[in-house]
Amino acid sequence: MRRLGALLAASAFLFAAAARAQDAEPEPTKPPPPAEVSPEAKLPPPDFVLTADVVTYDSERDVYEATGNVKVTQIDGRVLTSDWLVFNGTTRTGVASGNVVIVDAQNTVRAQFMVVDLRSTVTVAMHGSMDNPVPGFVVHGEVIERTGVDTFQIEHGNFTSCRCPPDTTRKPWELEAKDASLEVGGYAIAHDVWFKALGIPLIYTPWLMYPVKTERQTGFLIPTYSHSNRNGNEIALPFFWAVQDNINLMLTPEWVSRRGLMTTAVTDYLAGESTTGRGGFMILPSDRNVADSSTDFFSDNRWVYWLRHQQPIAPGLAFGIDLNEISDNNVVFDFRRLLGPDMLHQRMVESSAWLTGATDGLYGSALLSTNNDLSSPNDLDRDKSFLQRLPDLRGASLQQGLFGTPFKAEIGTRFTNFVQSNPQRTMFGKAPVNGQFFDFGADARPDIGEPTANGRTGFAIDSDRDNFGDPNATTSTEGDGIFEEGEPLADSGQRLDFFPKLSLPTQIGVVELLGEGGVRETLYFPNFESTAARTLYTVRADARTRFGRNYVIGTLPLSHVVEPRIAFAGVFAPNQNGNPLFIPEPAREEPRLIDGDIRLVTDDPSDRVPDQRLLQLQVANKLYGPPRTEGEPVQLYGQLSVGTGYDFVQQALTRVFADLDFNPSKTIDVVLDGGWDPQAKHLEDLRAAVGWQSSRGDQFRLSYRFNRNPNSVFESFLGRGKEYDAPGSPNSKVSQLNLTSYFVVTRYLELFAEGFKSLEADGSDGGKIGALISSSCKCWDFLIDVEKVARTNETRVNVRFQLAGMGESARMTEMDKRRRAEEDVFGD
Repeated sequence: MRRLGALLAASAFLFAAAARAQDAEPEPTKPPPPAEVSPEAKLPPPDFVLTADVVTYDSERDVYEATGNVKVTQIDGRVLTSDWLVFNGTTRTGVASGNVVIVDAQNTVRAQFMVVDLRSTVTVAMHGSMDNPVPGFVVHGEVIERTGVDTFQIEHGNFTSCRCPPDTTRKPWELEAKDASLEVGGYAIAHDVWFKALGIPLIYTPWLMYPVKTERQTGFLIPTYSHSNRNGNEIALPFFWAVQDNINLMLTPEWVSRRGLMTTAVTDYLAGESTTGRGGFMILPSDRNVADSSTDFFSDNRWVYWLRHQQPIAPGLAFGIDLNEISDNNVVFDFRRLLGPDMLHQRMVESSAWLTGATDGLYGSALLSTNNDLSSPNDLDRDKSFLQRLPDLRGASLQQGLFGTPFKAEIGTRFTNFVQSNPQRTMFGKAPVNGQFFDFGADARPDIGEPTANGRTGFAIDSDRDNFGDPNATTSTEGDGIFEEGEPLADSGQRLDFFPKLSLPTQIGVVELLGEGGVRETLYFPNFESTAARTLYTVRADARTRFGRNYVIGTLPLSHVVEPRIAFAGVFAPNQNGNPLFIPEPAREEPRLIDGDIRLVTDDPSDRVPDQRLLQLQVANKLYGPPRTEGEPVQLYGQLSVGTGYDFVQQALTRVFADLDFNPSKTIDVVLDGGWDPQAKHLEDLRAAVGWQSSRGDQFRLSYRFNRNPNSVFESFLGRGKEYDAPGSPNSKVSQLNLTSYFVVTRYLELFAEGFKSLEADGSDGGKIGALISSSCKCWDFLIDVEKVARTNETRVNVRFQLAGMGESARMTEMDKRRRAEEDVFGD
């Protein structure tokens, strides 16, 4: 009725204006005929400004008429433009025609004919459109009536978030309704609604409520589909719940054809300015695949929950929680996306809570940490014998002057309480070696506990072929009397470590010198064995200098700085074999890490620190140039470090290493890190990569990884699936190519690929390839990728379709692309 009344009033107004225009000769007693006024006329009261090519005024009827390039600017910021406008000066109502556009802070309404009320927001547009860019929707209708600041009534209209060119005849998708009421920042309620794709009606509903808010809204998102040879078909229907302004919840029921119905919930929250968190859970009751298995010895009720919380308490003081719990070890293979695909290659999943603080050169931390062993099937892992840190307390000070002398002092201390969930003096009837560890080999299982080909245990045979003295064994670690990484520890208790250091930094001419000495005292309070103590003495010396020159290549000024350096680190340690064993030394040290920081020699936290005397010689070359962006500091274009050393204990040269990081331009980078064994005269390890990226988002990175002596792994079980079965012989070395790439082919198509390929016969390969297709109007994305997972020998296809304005877009952000290019994919 209101629309009809507005149209009738406009018709009456137009009739009166037309009748007045037909008066050819005005009577002498009547007012003079309308007079032409200035193209810019400020109308009283000054609530808007009218400009046009021609403006006329009929004083008798108080009617204004504007023709040509009409523009009305109102005091509230609204702007009306049209070809022709006529309105009453008293009521401020009238009509406009010819390219009529009304623009305000949020909405733009367009039509060829429109009834307007300049005193309020009310308008009636015939065969018009409305565009609101913030929520991102466009409405067309035979009649669009604006009833308030953000409220509209629409007859025979359509709604879409696609922003296609005006000449587009068929929208990629739209909602067509007989009538609808719409509130910007609220909801659209429509009747007799069709969902159309490319103009073809697909789905009908007699009633629909649709959010048209500038904020995130509760509702279902587009379903997703995946298929893998491990899980079969996976169909998920995400439901997004905007719980509060600072809390989101994504609830996703998912049908997994080979397992059953699983439910996942993920929440993100923000408290204050800096407290953030993300957590969730997954529940899969009665997993059919596990229930029907004869080799999966764990419950078919599968679950996962996790939480990552970070919270500043005061300046320099922060608290956090990183909680990860799983029902069984196979969860990380069956549902990789829950805890991240990298969890496939981890030996532990850790849960922890921590408190850190720092002020005036002092640092302290408190940690509660538990680890879940992932290195073997759930019923064969080391959880019961693994030492948990409950708590781990640390404190340290930075170097500070000592009583006004040139000496600098620093102190580090650590107290750890190691807890076993099931401490025992014997395991499988075996006693520990020196009360320290059970000599079961790197697989952590004695013969009687090793599974046979059918997955069963309880037979005293060497299924894993690791017995010491067995000529057919592949590792010969069980029963050798030596602790190997992976063997169960036998004791628990407390460990207190106190490590003061005294250093003297000085400079003689152009040479910078540093001398340092430390005494490390460690006290052990085991629960089963006797208390013990050890004392280590550490020394470190460093001498370096710098020199360089400036030169110009073409028009590019460059600075070359050379930094030769000689360093020494030594540890004087007693025999520690009789001490309790809480923190084992690693099976193999990484020489490349010590080449980068020789302090790792003196700061080794393990309980078996050997005597060491290491001399290191290296030369660093740094190349500086002008900044590539105005206002930035001088740019480091590249750095090359080469060096070697001498091990006085082993009486041998250490590896000759080279470390290169070169960035000749914004788009290209080259890295190289490798080492040569001068004793064996062969390449020991190498990591090399070249990368390129464009300003529009293209990325390409090719890298190579080589390791002649890779670390041994724990997985050597039989009959428990591909993820735990070991090959007949361990990998002799790693030689692997890695590729990551992302290409913006056109505005509609983006392609990506990443993967690795082993160049060794006993290696593996895997990766992912996919495409992101977008509509010309950028109102939908279609993402598809095919992935091969090496360790589980799984092939997976993921499909995702997303409409703009209906949930998170599938389009990858620049951060996603950069992460793809920077991640290393290791499969061997």
